[in-house]
Amino acid sequence: TFGYDLGNPRLDSYPGQLQSLLGQRFEVRNFGHSGATLLRKGHRPYFKTEEYKKALDFKPDVAIIHLGINDTDPRNWPNYKYSFASDYADLIDSIRSVNPKMQIYICRLTPIFSGHPRFLSGTRDWYNQIQELIPQIAQNNQVGLIDLNTPLRYRIDLFDDCLHPNKQGATSIARQVANALVPLSQKLQVAETIGSDMVLQRNWENSIFGKGTAAAEINIVFNKKSYKTRGNPDGSWEIKLPKMEAGGPYEIAVSSGRQKVVLKNILFGDVYLASGQSNMAFQLRRATNSDSLIRNAGRIQHLRLFKCQNLVETNAVAWDTASLKKVNDLAYFNGSWRQANEDEAAQFSAVAYAFAEQIAREQHIPIGIIDLSVGGSNTESWIDRKSLENDDLLASYIHNWQKSDFVQEFCRERAGQNLAGSNVKNQRHPYQPAYNFEAGVSKWLNTGLKGILWYQGESNAHNIELYERLFKTLVSSWRKNFHQELPFFFAQLSSIDRPSWGDFRNAQRLLEKGIKGTYMAVTLDVGDSLDVHPREKITVGQRLANLVQEHLYNVELNADHPDPVSCTLHEDKLVLIFDHCKKLKTQENTAVRGFQLMDNKGRIFNVSTNIVSDNTIEIVKPNFQITKILYGFEPFSRANLQNEIGTPVSTFALKIQ
Repeated sequence: TFGYDLGNPRLDSYPGQLQSLLGQRFEVRNFGHSGATLLRKGHRPYFKTEEYKKALDFKPDVAIIHLGINDTDPRNWPNYKYSFASDYADLIDSIRSVNPKMQIYICRLTPIFSGHPRFLSGTRDWYNQIQELIPQIAQNNQVGLIDLNTPLRYRIDLFDDCLHPNKQGATSIARQVANALVPLSQKLQVAETIGSDMVLQRNWENSIFGKGTAAAEINIVFNKKSYKTRGNPDGSWEIKLPKMEAGGPYEIAVSSGRQKVVLKNILFGDVYLASGQSNMAFQLRRATNSDSLIRNAGRIQHLRLFKCQNLVETNAVAWDTASLKKVNDLAYFNGSWRQANEDEAAQFSAVAYAFAEQIAREQHIPIGIIDLSVGGSNTESWIDRKSLENDDLLASYIHNWQKSDFVQEFCRERAGQNLAGSNVKNQRHPYQPAYNFEAGVSKWLNTGLKGILWYQGESNAHNIELYERLFKTLVSSWRKNFHQELPFFFAQLSSIDRPSWGDFRNAQRLLEKGIKGTYMAVTLDVGDSLDVHPREKITVGQRLANLVQEHLYNVELNADHPDPVSCTLHEDKLVLIFDHCKKLKTQENTAVRGFQLMDNKGRIFNVSTNIVSDNTIEIVKPNFQITKILYGFEPFSRANLQNEIGTPVSTFALKIQ
């Protein structure tokens, strides 16, 4: 409130800027005191300050109270936390006593980010405890509540020390307070994710939402029925539509007063979000054998596309000042719903389009596919900040990511090139932990989805153990934030001559087995020994589609990759039995390739292998002690075992007891 570390607190603090926003009808005074605690027994109680006495003498008509941040100090919260609610009530009563007609508002706390020096030693947890108390305190004391957290929780760039907002952060606070005092008036609009030609999730209460004038009535007419609500103090509004079966087209008319927005050609069907890094972003026009898919795109009237366009690519160049500011403002993605046609399909994700085209064609229902991807992005960038901060290991480096070797060197170096022209301490970037969630995924959290497609991992292959932790966190993060137990269909990394990739592919196989509702499409047979962006993308999309057909639409396929379920050691041979196959075969019916054995000294040997029955492999037992069976483990693998519909066996490693 005081304006700590601002150049001119009198003008730059949020009360100073609030005066400018409200104009001459209001007289705004700032009675903040740096470091003050709400707790009366805290190390610097506000009620003992001169500013408190001056605030009472002022006898205001409106009081805005934002206290609690400094109560997270270890001198305060552990000792006196049970006094917080009563001390807040006493403060409210004392201020109200000088003017019983006064309007009083208390505030949800502005954010504290993981770079705070005491974040992991107590501040994080104590801050969360205080934040949970404040809404109930407001209700119990019959005062208003202003949310100062939501407008700033994604804006670490506005907090140089991870605690105090800079001048722009103070502007955001001032606007939020002004909205509580003077109704906000703005043009009626729907959210970017809502629009004509969209697909809404069938059998789901879909949200239509956007912005308008605070407290103004919002009316939606849909399917001959009317639905109403009123705008919130910040102008936001939301109306839920009833569940609908697959079909359409429909029209949705949104109005407020004389303003009207009409959404046309709306379908109900199944909606999928495709995300990841460059192999998901890889365009259909660049993929092998894509001509027919592009040529026929306009014939599928019930296939709709939403491409989240990137503001600027993460190429090896310095971004200009305007781009840097937009990235900080979270304006990195933009797009709209489009009907599939040749031009749209050609520019769309090859994996996502091939997937969606097959599902739309074979299921005969409307399909909406969203492509939200960033080349080179790491897993951390797609996880929400709270999930990252609640993990002690991840919270230890996410604020210092450009100097942390937990983050892949490529990501750090490329970000350094892009951000060379910035002087903002916490400048944002799509490789920064939480950024792509905050700038992109968060826009879709009100959207009903059928499932997630995921193709990412190249920028985390340097640390397999960390990736295992991150992928579990990602799945949990999205399911929690979407309020849906979303199934994840993910593409395994392909083959390339990079040493860690065999081990990484096996780690992905084990993650699939360990996380309920995740399904992996094997891609080791469609890689390129030298190119991290293999062009055989349509096959990957179709394998993901096969998995979805089996697990979500109950089509009888063996879409899951065959996996070894038993290994028996005989005198002269090893016998492996696989699941998810009626009949094992090899690509082009050649000899089995890809099996290796490891001896007790760690040496690896290639071995000959035979298919002896529908789901059984025999390996001739060598004359040395075997400790492990490896399959498809070479970084660029020519392993060729698959089931009867062509689903490849994944890279795997089996220990021999």
